[in-house]
Amino acid sequence: MLNARIVAGVPFAALATVAIIAAGVVAAAIAYHPTQQLIWMVAYLVLVVGVMQWIFGAGQAWLAEPPPGKATVWSQWGLFNVGSAGVIGGTLANRTGLVVAGTVLFVVAIAWFFHSVRRSSRRGWAVTYRVLLALIFFSACIGLVISAASHGVA
Repeated sequence: MLNARIVAGVPFAALATVAIIAAGVVAAAIAYHPTQQLIWMVAYLVLVVGVMQWIFGAGQAWLAEPPPGKATVWSQWGLFNVGSAGVIGGTLANRTGLVVAGTVLFVVAIAWFFHSVRRSSRRGWAVTYRVLLALIFFSACIGLVISAASHGVA
């Protein structure tokens, strides 16, 4: 039987890996005709859906006391990824409302990750993890303001 901490991190790591590979495929496909939006999407897939998701999922699995259960893991996974899909889809389709909805789901997931490690016995690592979560949380909020301002909504 797999360790509960490993099981808690697998969904995040699996989709993070797929996102990074997909970003590479998209980058190769658009190499000769890149657009600003597609380059942004490749970066978002690698950095947020890939690297950050991997770190947030694995970090929570390692730091949370006790490790998160299936319902928590899959709910966070859904919020994070449906939110990211909303941000990507809204940006590519030029739909600010979809970007807003996606960002709300995304930041709820980030806040939930933050809350999940509140009882960690690994204090130093937990502080580092929370700082990274806070940076991404505020970056998402700033990105939302920039998106709204660039579309005349703000």
